[in-house]
Amino acid sequence: MYSEKLRRFLAVSAMAFFLGASSAHAQGVPLDSDGDGITDDLDECDLSITTLVSPTVIINGVDTGIQNTAPNAVGCTLADLITDMIDVCLDDAKNHGQFVSCVSHETNILKRARTISGKQKGKIQSIVAKMH
Repeated sequence: MYSEKLRRFLAVSAMAFFLGASSAHAQGVPLDSDGDGITDDLDECDLSITTLVSPTVIINGVDTGIQNTAPNAVGCTLADLITDMIDVCLDDAKNHGQFVSCVSHETNILKRARTISGKQKGKIQSIVAKMH
């Protein structure tokens, strides 16, 4: 399911943090279509929602107040991750309850990894509970 992409996002972000880098650049491959600083050959989020595009995470047109992150070593921001997470949960859920439960499960992973706080998880849950 989606949790594999989430685990990869967290692992790459943690490795970059411990290595003292915020992104990785490939030598000799200048193409960066979305301008996030990550070359296309490494970029897993082709159309990154960078902090220049959105300084906070937006869900269904609602500003969560959660600060977006710079792209990690594979070109994904927190806004990218949460947007993908919600899209996957919407696609996989057979009803609204399953959708909200899926988002809860995925945000629990982010909370345990200390990517988001409990308060931020609550804000996300509140927004998705009101989505139709």
